[in-house]
Amino acid sequence: MRIIHTSDWHLGQIWNGRSRKTESAAFLNWLLELLKSQSVDVLIAAGDIFDTGTPAPDTQTLYYRFLQQVSSVCRTTVIIAGNHDSPSFLDAPKILLRELNIYVVGVAGQPEEEIIVVNDSNQEPMMIIAAVPFLRDRDIRIIGAGESAEEKENQSIAGIRRHYKQVCDTAEVIRCKMERAIPLVVTGHLFVAGGKTSEKVREIHVGTLGQLGNDIFPNEIDYLALGHLHIPQTVAHQETRRYSGSPIPMSFDEAGQEKIVLQIDFDGRTPIIQPIPVPVFSKIVRIEGNLEEIREKLTDPCFSDDKPETAVEPEIFVEVIYTGTQPEPDLIRKINDIVSETKAKIDIVRIRNSRIITAVPIQTSASTPEKLEDLNPVIIFERLLENVQKIRGIDINERKNEWMNAYKEILDECLNAQHNNG
Repeated sequence: MRIIHTSDWHLGQIWNGRSRKTESAAFLNWLLELLKSQSVDVLIAAGDIFDTGTPAPDTQTLYYRFLQQVSSVCRTTVIIAGNHDSPSFLDAPKILLRELNIYVVGVAGQPEEEIIVVNDSNQEPMMIIAAVPFLRDRDIRIIGAGESAEEKENQSIAGIRRHYKQVCDTAEVIRCKMERAIPLVVTGHLFVAGGKTSEKVREIHVGTLGQLGNDIFPNEIDYLALGHLHIPQTVAHQETRRYSGSPIPMSFDEAGQEKIVLQIDFDGRTPIIQPIPVPVFSKIVRIEGNLEEIREKLTDPCFSDDKPETAVEPEIFVEVIYTGTQPEPDLIRKINDIVSETKAKIDIVRIRNSRIITAVPIQTSASTPEKLEDLNPVIIFERLLENVQKIRGIDINERKNEWMNAYKEILDECLNAQHNNG
């Protein structure tokens, strides 16, 4: 039984005003050919299928055309909702898709509703998949009035842990009835503490998204297929618990990263895992330096010639970070003038001037200014309170914990609203 594990397609993404549809279509075409050539039995897409909860009609067409094609290639396809997806939108056609052996789980339900038994060509059970989607607060706990931020967080973590245990216990009961040992594969879309993030998912990680430990997953799991983090990685250095990462770069700090899908074969219940590189479908570059260094890089013939053979866009998408020591007036115009001198189709997506990025007034122990963009909002608020105490002489100690908890609760509610609205 062979699986391909992928996630975080973010179909319909508009990136700094530019559609990623062409790259997404190229990836799905490549994935379809991979499934055919590798004789894959099961495709798992672990969440964030779409970039928003209300994808445009052409994005929906791209998605459903792929599902129609994949139904004739894979024995089983499993799709779960991520935090960017609308659970109800994904679930709407699930009864129809089930006829094509495509199982969609948008809204978390009863444990047995998330269990899928995959049979071989002789209708013999070969694998159990527990398709757990992104778990929202309303799915896992009863929200009570007057909860503190800490109580809310602890109950959410307990709810997620309980859900995974119930699903795995249900799967284990089914597995014990089998005549042979078959693997249990479990999905998820969440942030496990210690995971490496990129700019696209460097959100306000307060509450449960930043505090989940690897111990929430039961030991019965033979392979854990996760989504949410865009950098391919293992969970707590365990080879059988993995994020596949996004198939195309979703931000400039993902530029140059090797993107993969994961192929998993089973020897009994033991997974044999092989990363398969995803082709580069467009050139995305981050350039740093003073104005002269930026000019040299942009006008270097090798810069415009060195494009991947699989590129689907004629442009080279570039982020420019000015790091010169001297102020550079009219920086945007000067960079655009440099680009106009070249013959390459260079698209300057973003220009950042490090000279004018506001620094936090609190210094580190090495007296090096920190950038606001690199700090968690909770840390910034805490330092603001400390500044108030130092500058105005106001004693904040009595109410500091109260204010911090209230601030965290507000941020948590904003994040939940953002997730629910796509």
